[in-house]
Amino acid sequence: MKLTLRILIFSLVVALFPATAIGQEDNNWDFDLAPLYLWAISIDGDTGIRGQTASTEIDFSDIWDNLEGVFTLRLIATYQQKFGLLLDYNYLDLGKETQEGPVDLDVGFKSQILNLAGTYRILDGRHTLDGVAGIRYTSLELDVNLRTLGARLNGDQDWVDPIVGARYSYKMTDQWTLRLYGDIGGFGAGSDFTWQGLGLIDFQPWRNVAIVAGYRAIGTDYESGSGADKFTYDAVVHGPLIGLDIRF
Repeated sequence: MKLTLRILIFSLVVALFPATAIGQEDNNWDFDLAPLYLWAISIDGDTGIRGQTASTEIDFSDIWDNLEGVFTLRLIATYQQKFGLLLDYNYLDLGKETQEGPVDLDVGFKSQILNLAGTYRILDGRHTLDGVAGIRYTSLELDVNLRTLGARLNGDQDWVDPIVGARYSYKMTDQWTLRLYGDIGGFGAGSDFTWQGLGLIDFQPWRNVAIVAGYRAIGTDYESGSGADKFTYDAVVHGPLIGLDIRF
């Protein structure tokens, strides 16, 4: 599944970029690319591996201090201002080693979240409204190594949720736009329930570049297995977001 995910992302990006040449000729395509935007996340909720569940509260400062790898990408392609494709990918790799007295602890956490959806323009003009339908792929890798005791707990899970939602924008002036996005999904197909909310202020001082800033949250309630094999992830990933959008 993880290899398939990487191939899928690469194929979509490679396939969409050649279409820019077509878009420049007939003006049918519009592209919005946000590479490496900053999402300063915190994580709140409950996580559990091997049947052991604990409350999890990780602030952005803790994530920053233990960050080992991160990658973000958002790409929106719209055809004739009617049909569209939305791709948003987030990768996070955290690691922490702690030694206090006799306790030697090594903790690792990796996550991938991919949102892939089609969009359809319902309302156009100064106010725009798009219907959204697609999938959210989530991959989690948790690893807790108590080296002093020779004990190790790990849990790797990935799943796919169907999602439906809406995307709204209001062009306040020629340079300022309010953008809102929301979706729900899961419904027992992957997770029991998942949701996402995003609010952005968009400032476009240049023809092809805009500055966007706002707040984003993704909540997920997922369980698998039972007893000693039970895996639990009931958490909200949330935080402020800022980045540059390249438009062409």
